[in-house]
Amino acid sequence: MNASAISAVNPPISNFARQLLGFLDRIEYRRILSPEDFEEIGRLRYRSYMTRNVMNDDFDGAIIDELDRDSHAYVYGMYIDQQLVSTLRIHHITPDHRKGTSYKLFPDILGPMLDQGMSFVDPTRFAAEPAVLSEFPAIPYLTLRIAAMASEFFSADYCLAAVKPEHAAFYKRIFGSQMMAEAREHEGYGIPVGLSGAPIRAIRDAVAVRYPFFKSQLHERRNMFMSSREGVVPLTILPTAKYTGLGA
Repeated sequence: MNASAISAVNPPISNFARQLLGFLDRIEYRRILSPEDFEEIGRLRYRSYMTRNVMNDDFDGAIIDELDRDSHAYVYGMYIDQQLVSTLRIHHITPDHRKGTSYKLFPDILGPMLDQGMSFVDPTRFAAEPAVLSEFPAIPYLTLRIAAMASEFFSADYCLAAVKPEHAAFYKRIFGSQMMAEAREHEGYGIPVGLSGAPIRAIRDAVAVRYPFFKSQLHERRNMFMSSREGVVPLTILPTAKYTGLGA
C-alpha cells in the first residue's frame, strides 16, 4: 500500500484532535445515581445557567427535574483531575418510551418519526463550571463524547440537539446536525430552542474520523449505559478513545 492509500485509510489527525486525545488521560466520567451526587449536579447546572442567562427565576440554587429520574435517563458528571467540571443528561427516546426534553418540546416533529419505528438519543442539560470552562474550552467536546457513545450503544437513528439557535452551528460543525424544527420557547427557561439532528451513521463514520477522541471501545459503552438489572453499574468510567485501534 502506497503512502496516499495509507493516508486515505488513516487520515492525519489535527493538532486539536491530538491534544484532546492526550487530554483524555485526565478525564473520567461518573454515572450520577445518589441523591447527594444529583444535588451536586443540580448546583452545577444552576451556576452554569445563571452565568449564561438561560433560566427563569423559579430555581433557587439547584436544578433537578422529573426527567432526571426517568428510566431511560442517564445523567453523568465529567471530571478533570477528579474535579467535577461538566454534566450531561442522555435520554433514549423510543417508540415505546416517549420521554425526553426534545420530545416534550417537539412532539409534532418526533412523534411521526417514532411512529415509523425510529429512536433517538437526546443529550440535554449540558452544564459546565464557568471558571473552569474558560480555562479548558474543550470541555463541551469531551462532554459531548458521551452523546456519541450513547448514539452507537443504543443504535439510535438520530442524535438530537435541542439548543438555542446560536448554538446550532456548533452541532452542525461537530456532528453534521441538520435543522429539524425552528426555535420555540423552552418552558422553564424562557428562551427560544430549536431542534437539530444528526444520523448515527454520520457520527460513527465521519465525525469519529475527524475527531477520534469521540471513539470508544465496546466495554466503555457498556459501562456507561448498562442497566442496573445487568449488574453493578460502575460509578467511574475511563475513556478508551486512545485504544480503539486495538479493536472496539
